[in-house]
Amino acid sequence: MLLDNQNNIVFKIQQLIPNYLNAHSEEEILKGASFYESDLPGTLNELKAEIMMWQLHWAKQTEKKSKIITAMEAFKETEGGYFPNIRQLLLILAVLPVTTSTSERSFSTLKRIKSYLRTTMEENRLNGLSLLNIHYQIDIKPEEVIDLFAKQHSRRLQFCL
Repeated sequence: MLLDNQNNIVFKIQQLIPNYLNAHSEEEILKGASFYESDLPGTLNELKAEIMMWQLHWAKQTEKKSKIITAMEAFKETEGGYFPNIRQLLLILAVLPVTTSTSERSFSTLKRIKSYLRTTMEENRLNGLSLLNIHYQIDIKPEEVIDLFAKQHSRRLQFCL
């Protein structure tokens, strides 16, 4: 239930992103922003005025408006200081996690690794294996790992590939 409510709030605040902004966005944004009212530098009435100015600002820039599709891109457009409440809401929107899958993947990876190698593994090795499993999309070249290992640990024999 909490997740559904949070998603509803996020969808309302998401209308601050210029690409999703329309003439009917004001009331929806205000409903969503009321949840974060204590985090805003101003009041909801000030936010309402900012939303009206925000809509006017983007009504004149239709070509640029369609290119701004993320909260971070919209956040960068508020750097002048004219929209402090909108800036804060966009910052909140940008840092909210979309899903919890990353943390769930981390815990399930840790569970698999820990059960298999429980007795012989130190924390440093466990962290390294966990990160390798979680961030599988990062390409790791064996040559670079061997070179790094060889530089850190002097040996009598030279490693050669």
